[in-house]
Amino acid sequence: MNHFRQGIKNTPEICARHGVKKVIIAPGSRNAPLIFAFAAQLELECLSITDERSAAYFALGISQHSGEPVALVCTSGTAVLNFAPAISEAYYQNIPLLVFTADRPAEMIDQADGQTLRQENIYSNYIKAGFNLPVETTSDADLHFCDRQVSQAIDTAVSYPQGPVQINVPLREPIYTAVPENHSQPKIIKTLAAEASLTDESLEKLQNSWLKYQRKLVVFGVFPKNEKLNALAQKLALETDLVVVAENLSNISGKNIITQPESLFSRINSKESNDAFAPDLLITIGHSVICKQLKIFLREKGTIEQWQIESSMPYVDTYKSLTTIVPGKATNVLSEMSFGKVESNFSKIYADEMSQVAKLHEAFVNNAPLSDMSVTTELLSKLPSSTVLQLANSTSVRWTQLYPARPDLTYVCNRGTSGIDGSLSTAAGYAYSSKQPTVFLTGDLSFIYDSNGLWNNYIGDNLKIIVLNNNGGNIFRFIGDKELMKNSLDFFTTPHHVQIKPLVEAYGLNYVCCSETSELEMRMEQLLNSEKATVLEVFTDSDLNTENYKGYFKNIASRY
Repeated sequence: MNHFRQGIKNTPEICARHGVKKVIIAPGSRNAPLIFAFAAQLELECLSITDERSAAYFALGISQHSGEPVALVCTSGTAVLNFAPAISEAYYQNIPLLVFTADRPAEMIDQADGQTLRQENIYSNYIKAGFNLPVETTSDADLHFCDRQVSQAIDTAVSYPQGPVQINVPLREPIYTAVPENHSQPKIIKTLAAEASLTDESLEKLQNSWLKYQRKLVVFGVFPKNEKLNALAQKLALETDLVVVAENLSNISGKNIITQPESLFSRINSKESNDAFAPDLLITIGHSVICKQLKIFLREKGTIEQWQIESSMPYVDTYKSLTTIVPGKATNVLSEMSFGKVESNFSKIYADEMSQVAKLHEAFVNNAPLSDMSVTTELLSKLPSSTVLQLANSTSVRWTQLYPARPDLTYVCNRGTSGIDGSLSTAAGYAYSSKQPTVFLTGDLSFIYDSNGLWNNYIGDNLKIIVLNNNGGNIFRFIGDKELMKNSLDFFTTPHHVQIKPLVEAYGLNYVCCSETSELEMRMEQLLNSEKATVLEVFTDSDLNTENYKGYFKNIASRY
């Protein structure tokens, strides 16, 4: 029986039966058979996005929201490389992307043929696994192998810890031929879901360690919103011997939980003596944290013991104190532990200090003139409940870290690799998938860099964008040495002459701007109440932003 291209026809059906719902297709020629096949599978929603880099980040945003695998399809050649930034981000965020890369057959590689490069395992450092389909399925054995490879690829992507996989698809001419009409009933192979759990012996060991220590610090890293985990964190925060620290990107908050660690530990680190704040047991949950001051404090002080719970990367020893890796999901581990009370005033020491930080914070931010800080203050006070706040990297996410986390918001940022290159596309993909009100806060460079994120037909009216235009990369003014950088500042801050208004209008979005303090509240309300996708550009002064940022921490460290 001739099965020519039957494997390509089967692939979308296998995807659908594994729970894939959305496919992002970057138009091309070599991927034509894949396009024909995926577009014919009625259970799949296929979206067309021309810019491959943006398309991959858009897919990442969809999966970021849904937690479900999303398929990506591109043609051969440099199109494959343009997927790479988003794939690396997906790898470090544990996002299950299925990356179908059309390819030339092996005999045409390195033969001066068009749109051809070495694609097999091209993402090898940033995927869970790579798969190479047979160039033709001319026998039953070829077809069975092809079906099995696709099933295995999807299973690999969605199994814990989730992550991207590559399915490389070499195709011979002719490209523009119809996929087979006959149905071969592809073989579906699935791995049943299972979770790691602690043995009774392991639980007893943790319990005994828990009771030995009177100063426990629990640090939550980046984490998708999880109400069960949040409830467990709030329960822990009631203990007198324990302090819970959670940045806004952990989506953990509540009474007694510290959600302004950069501010608090900046103050703690400025003290002549801060030994009273040092934990003897550190528990880290989830991905990385942004807070530099927390890292400095914990690396300097060290701890007797550190448990790492639910980190997809084992042996992550950020604070140089890791002693125990606890397998399984944090919700399961924390639910199974009985813990037990230990008399201590550790939480009171932190609570008293945080109370001082809160007062100093309010006094400073409420008096800030028009600046990145005042925009952040206004935004966080005006955002409607249940809004998704998408944050670009560099300064945008750092400004919001200074403020108490709002439990009624969902905070999202690409902190896998922390790049600025696809943040707008990610926000657009998330907004498309969630249909929730979504606000994207970005600097001008991040916005311009990924402005092709607006070059598609899927920008929903629920997406609102705030561009903090300080004419360059303000972050380097915050962290760099002024004297050292003064003769080469343009190579760090990259000032520009891009006009954002015509750029936004070219993509068909509404545009409003603000350049005066007196206008800010009105413009913010205009943005949030707009019935169409809208960009608010706020012009701020980079020197004032730097003065505010550094002044804020100087103020936090004052008045003991």
